Amino acid sequence: MSLDSLDSVLAEEDPEFAKSLAEIGPDDPANTVVIEESELEYRLEDEIKHWKDQQGWRAKVATFLPFVPWISYKVNITRTNLRLSVAKFKEQARYNIRNAGPLLLGWLKGLLQKLRGAIGDGLSAFKDFPLTKKLATIGLVVAAGFSGYVIYRIANHKLIPASEELFLGSLEDWAEQKYFYEPNEVESFYDSTRTTQNVIVTQKIFVNLKRSTQSGGNPMGVFEFYVEGTDSDVLVEFKYREPEVKDLFNSTIADMTYDQVSTGEGKRLMCERLRKEVNRILTKGKVRRIFVKTAIVKP
Repeated sequence: MSLDSLDSVLAEEDPEFAKSLAEIGPDDPANTVVIEESELEYRLEDEIKHWKDQQGWRAKVATFLPFVPWISYKVNITRTNLRLSVAKFKEQARYNIRNAGPLLLGWLKGLLQKLRGAIGDGLSAFKDFPLTKKLATIGLVVAAGFSGYVIYRIANHKLIPASEELFLGSLEDWAEQKYFYEPNEVESFYDSTRTTQNVIVTQKIFVNLKRSTQSGGNPMGVFEFYVEGTDSDVLVEFKYREPEVKDLFNSTIADMTYDQVSTGEGKRLMCERLRKEVNRILTKGKVRRIFVKTAIVKP
């Protein structure tokens, strides 16, 4: 559109406005408006000039260390930016607090408008769908809703009940009252002097040991043991099968070397091995512990 056509349109639509525009003439050359620029920008040259114009140590520093004014300029710029940022944040916070109600209401209105627009666009698009696509969309929505419902029921253990323990592992949860004892104040059930000590002494066992670096050509040993059972039936069975147990002890000790059975740690290992081996053949109970009564070892 040209300027002439624009003037004609204005004259037809709003004659008064067109007349007021015509009365506005060009600027009067005799009354020229002069706008003086005011330099308010803080520049590096201003900081350097400020340092050099100072009297005393500042002028000397600016002369011998010309980078100091540049550092001062950067520090001032950073400090000013931080101060302005803090002031802006404070003003924004005050404004938000004072107008919290209208701002929240406006945000909710805008959200509702967007939601309404999205729903409207979706419904408009849904109306244009063919029948098969409409049915598929409805089925997808129903399936998504049903899946969410099933997941909610499963999460709350309403659809699939929580697994229940079939066996009671402890009576603590069913007790009417709980008692706590210090471990060093209780008395052991098996080691108590008020209970029967199920202990028996074995016959002497003569064993040929394996040779080692510290033994001679034919190391031997003679052993006697205290055997403690869980009850008296174990001791009766042990005594009844003593020849078999003696052969078992003999073969177990014969697999050990002289260096092993000659030390305290080796004797403890030997007693532990004997306990495990004899418990494999007993049928009336178990052997709790085995102690060395006599141990004579020849290199």
